[in-house]
Amino acid sequence: MGNLILPPIESIISLIDSLMANVPLYGPFDLTIATNADDTGEWGWQTGDNSYSGQCYFYRHWAIGQIDADTDHVELAEDLRDQLEDLISQ
Repeated sequence: MGNLILPPIESIISLIDSLMANVPLYGPFDLTIATNADDTGEWGWQTGDNSYSGQCYFYRHWAIGQIDADTDHVELAEDLRDQLEDLISQ
């Protein structure tokens, strides 16, 4: 299956940091990150409802968290990445 590549933790943290600026405007919202965990290293993300559409539908493994005013960006990034790792190892 080749090397399984997860999204870099630094990139997830940076994404969360940039999205946190939207919390005062929109309130708490869901963040989904997704990957195929293949050797391309590709991954995507989307916010809000992920029921029927979005960028993450192109990937096999999904991790979901919530961003609000009290979000610890490092803790959330680690949780999302851990979720992906758990799914991939199954």
